[in-house]
Amino acid sequence: MIFSLHHVIDSLAGMLTGAYPDYPVYDSPNQQGTSFPCFFLFFIPSTIEEHVGNHYFRDLGVDLVFVQQRNLVNGNRKIHEIAEFLDRNLDPFPYTDGSGESVPVPVQDQQWSIEDEELHYQFHIRTRILVEETENLMQEMEENNVGIKEND
Repeated sequence: MIFSLHHVIDSLAGMLTGAYPDYPVYDSPNQQGTSFPCFFLFFIPSTIEEHVGNHYFRDLGVDLVFVQQRNLVNGNRKIHEIAEFLDRNLDPFPYTDGSGESVPVPVQDQQWSIEDEELHYQFHIRTRILVEETENLMQEMEENNVGIKEND
């Protein structure tokens, strides 16, 4: 299975649209044409550490932002509902790389806050990955019919 940032975004977006099908999920800030309410997915500072062999430890920080119209009556109620949904369903979330296979990926350090009437739900995905080396295999073998001359 291939672990990539693009597939992480797609997997999280799939989980969110499964529960909230009318709320679009964006992976970049929209300046125009944003439909509210909606979700934004951002990566926050992340690290990669090299381990033994071709193994790496990847710590991805994610900020999932829920945005709705400003100054709504009972606007915090929807924010709390989304936060509770994420608390219950995010760990683990189903990750897929598009091959049809899905694996549960645990998240850590979940925390959420409300800033400017927006929910910021932040968490980390910590995983070890293996980067396979490509071997340069011999394509063709050349035959060499050279003999050894013996001295008489």
